[in-house]
Amino acid sequence: MRDHQSYQSRLKASEVSGFLLFSPLIFGITLCGLSFLCDQAVVEWVKGHEWISLKSIAGVLSKWGDGPALMVFGCLGLGLASFARSRVACKTLLCMMMAAMISGAIVNPVRLFTGRARPSNTEAIQEWNGLWRGRESLLFNSQYHSFPSGHTGVAFALFGVLLFADRRHGWWALLAAAAIAWSRIYSNAHYLSDVMVGALLGLLSASFVWERIEPRVDRLLRRYF
Repeated sequence: MRDHQSYQSRLKASEVSGFLLFSPLIFGITLCGLSFLCDQAVVEWVKGHEWISLKSIAGVLSKWGDGPALMVFGCLGLGLASFARSRVACKTLLCMMMAAMISGAIVNPVRLFTGRARPSNTEAIQEWNGLWRGRESLLFNSQYHSFPSGHTGVAFALFGVLLFADRRHGWWALLAAAAIAWSRIYSNAHYLSDVMVGALLGLLSASFVWERIEPRVDRLLRRYF
């Protein structure tokens, strides 16, 4: 009888843990789906609220929030952490950069193959085009690489690692990623759904790196620190 009760308790605990594990993912997917319904409304709102000062801020965030720029900052931070002999900082920065690279490796091929026209693309006849528009290849035409947002995917992967490293205070780091995502919408470079899907993919990449790769990075760094 006790064994049966113990089995039932473990089964219920497993169900609860499974729900807690997948509920944020389901919530994120739901938000991404709903964001498509708001795309045009957000574009129109941005057009009606264009301020020169905010445009300038968005331009700066887009420039320095791109993947290569963030990786340069990460390398500089890693160099300083190594000089300071901080194993925790080195581990965190390495995981941040790995998450950003994984997210970029996922997001960029999707952008190429979906061929979604950017909101600022006035020459586009249709929104979704795939790899071709008639006989014209869109593979290297960045005006058709809107979905999902590369800036957002990399930013949420990079700063998302800080969230999973410190779930109590790491939420603040996502403000930087959210600012970069906002800049892409306000610059009329992406739809709301582009940045929402990019953010989800970035957070999934960050979660994977911290849960699966961080222990190996930690063991490796212990040999040197």
